[in-house]
Amino acid sequence: MRVLLLPLLFAATTLFATDAMDRSAGSPNAPVTLEVFSDFQCPHCARLHFGAIKEALGDCVASGKVRIIYRDFPLQQHPYARKAAQYADAAARIGRYDRICDALFRTQEEWGRTGDVEGTVAKELTPAEMAKVRKILTDPKSLAEINNEIDADMALGYKIPLSETPTMILSGGGKKYPVKGDVRYDLLKQLINSLPVK
Repeated sequence: MRVLLLPLLFAATTLFATDAMDRSAGSPNAPVTLEVFSDFQCPHCARLHFGAIKEALGDCVASGKVRIIYRDFPLQQHPYARKAAQYADAAARIGRYDRICDALFRTQEEWGRTGDVEGTVAKELTPAEMAKVRKILTDPKSLAEINNEIDADMALGYKIPLSETPTMILSGGGKKYPVKGDVRYDLLKQLINSLPVK
């Protein structure tokens, strides 16, 4: 797969995850930030998630060099992608974001066919945890907050401008680069190591 690595000519501010909804991994003080824009119904996003992103978590994130920030970018052609993002973001509020991300990407073909996102999530959480997620999603105020956060991620993506998922934005040393597609980790690591880190 072709990897696009060109400087970005935009001044979008990085929207760091709030304490209420942590969708990040790694130290906030890491010299390199990797923002991952993905769609839970996108097969390429699933491959990136279980490939390069998992390897990065065990390597450059664990070493303190990289912080990963997950961004929601549900595509219009995927009818249940936004619903999946809502459930994942609600799970983030109870500290179960990683588990639900894994489950949604692993079973995307099944819930993508049936629309049963809730059933997929319920299989991964305890009844008490699932009750909390349901309470978050049925409360108009908290659901509005989640939708606003998804919309903010999408607005940030449109400013790039982002045209496909997955797209990663690699930032370090005052530079920003887009990386498109489900790249292999060896290529991603090479790009990370090439950044001018201050």
